[in-house]
Amino acid sequence: MNVMLVLLATAAMVAIEWRSLMKRRQKRELLTFFLLCLLGTSLGIAEALQLGIPNPLDWITALYKPLSNLIYGSSA
Repeated sequence: MNVMLVLLATAAMVAIEWRSLMKRRQKRELLTFFLLCLLGTSLGIAEALQLGIPNPLDWITALYKPLSNLIYGSSA
C-alpha cells in the first residue's frame, strides 16, 4: 500500500513537471529531474518497505570522529 502511494505521488510529480519542461524545451533539466526523481522514488520505496536506509548523519559522524578525538582527546 505504501509503495503504491510513493509511486502515485511520483507519477503526479512527473505529470506536472513533464509538460512544463517540455514546453520550455529544457532537455538537461528534464534529465536531471528524472534522475533525482528516480533516486527519490527508490529511497521512498525502500523506506516504505522498511529496508533500513542508512542515515547520512552516521556517515558524517564516522568521517569526523577521528578528527574530533584528535582535537578533544580520546577520553570519550
